[in-house]
Amino acid sequence: MGKITAQMIPEVINNFKVYGNDGDEYLGVTAEVSLAELSNIVSSITGAGLAGTFDSPVIGHYDSIKQEIPFRIMTSNAVKMMDPMQVLRLNIRGAIQMTDKSTGVSAFTGLRYVVGGRCIKFAPGKLKAGDVMDCTATIEATYILVEADGEKIIELDKVNNIFSVNGKDLLEEVRKYC
Repeated sequence: MGKITAQMIPEVINNFKVYGNDGDEYLGVTAEVSLAELSNIVSSITGAGLAGTFDSPVIGHYDSIKQEIPFRIMTSNAVKMMDPMQVLRLNIRGAIQMTDKSTGVSAFTGLRYVVGGRCIKFAPGKLKAGDVMDCTATIEATYILVEADGEKIIELDKVNNIFSVNGKDLLEEVRKYC
């Protein structure tokens, strides 16, 4: 297992799989997953002594986060995600392929993306002979975790008021005051 350093050139995601039930239940086959976009809630700042207005991010607060998980075929595991009474915890685990600049040797390291929340939309897809169904589940994400090299690089937990970047909990002080 390699480590992402200045010496390594990250090249591609060699492969990945989608798991449910917090990582131990294989959910199905997908061709591609776009990771959810994190968009800060902002407050417009204006007032005496300022030469105009600017938007300031409210630290750790994010707009609604929608995570789509597409599946090639609708399966019973994919359909289980529809239950809005259950909180989902999906793990997408992949392998980053890299090359060492000095030796040209290839290496791999892990990438893990975890999304938690409840299903708010389920599209069964289409039926066409000899083609995929393009089934899609959409989750309202309240939890996001991204790990590379086994290190947490992003963790957002809306319900528990946690927001960490590269291991630094940016809301730790806020939680002390509230």
